[in-house]
Amino acid sequence: MTKKIERVFRKGRLSAEEVARDEETRRKVANEFPPAPPSGNASGRLSQALKDALKASNKSMYQIAQDAGVSQIVVSRFLAGERDIRMATADKLAEALGLKLGAAS
Repeated sequence: MTKKIERVFRKGRLSAEEVARDEETRRKVANEFPPAPPSGNASGRLSQALKDALKASNKSMYQIAQDAGVSQIVVSRFLAGERDIRMATADKLAEALGLKLGAAS
């Protein structure tokens, strides 16, 4: 059974009560689901470590991308900070570079 969703459009501005109710709902949601902590998390450290390894490699970015089976454009944009990569892509790049994940001390 498929649920049908109907799109509703507002005809005017929100009233003061609607604005207050909306702000209260947003506050409750933010309290229940707080935003992720800013950079400095494990993901950022992993990304930076991978970027450092890519830059330090004696292989060309083209060769690393070929060895990993990923697009060179993806690697270039990742290094430039223009986009993030999927974990599967990071795994492929790490394997192509001969990297292993170890415990932090």
